[in-house]
Amino acid sequence: MIEAIEVVLKHWGRALREGCPSGGLASPAGTLVEWKGCPPRTGSGGSRILLAGAGPDYLAAEVDAALGAIERQEGGAVLGKLAEWRYSFEPALTVAEQVRDLQLGHGDAGRKAYTRLVQRLHQLVEAELKARHAQCANQQREAKRAGDRMRKASLQQAARAHSARGAELHGRASADRSSGDSSPVGSVAPRQAPVRNNR
Repeated sequence: MIEAIEVVLKHWGRALREGCPSGGLASPAGTLVEWKGCPPRTGSGGSRILLAGAGPDYLAAEVDAALGAIERQEGGAVLGKLAEWRYSFEPALTVAEQVRDLQLGHGDAGRKAYTRLVQRLHQLVEAELKARHAQCANQQREAKRAGDRMRKASLQQAARAHSARGAELHGRASADRSSGDSSPVGSVAPRQAPVRNNR
């Protein structure tokens, strides 16, 4: 038995007993009944209710997904039943009841088969959780690379636009100077004689 996986599976079983391992919003009527009125608006660290009943349990959801993947494997249905019967009942079923319900045999042979199944379940859950974690880390790295590429491209585009705008403004300034208007900005033009229109 792997002790860390045992703790994780017990947490999953507790979340399963409490109703929804993936979290979510409670029904308004159920929340009113549970709290005998309006629920608190905010939760404190470690409180049972997060923000008005919302909030997924990430660990329980990951374990649930790992068990689903194990159940789809050959011989995984028995391991799925074992996980459900070992961790989701309150009060917990005895080992003898679990051996009988899983039809693993009688006496010492049944107990040994049960112990082997628990060990196999723990190994498969550990491997599946590690694989899911590696996949998630890989996706995060890819997303970071894509974000960095987008940032770099947008900065290059902004630099090109800025330099083009600078060249455009610089071109206007040189055109103004070439027209003979070299007086500083804000100066008043000298008075000119009125032009006659002889038509």
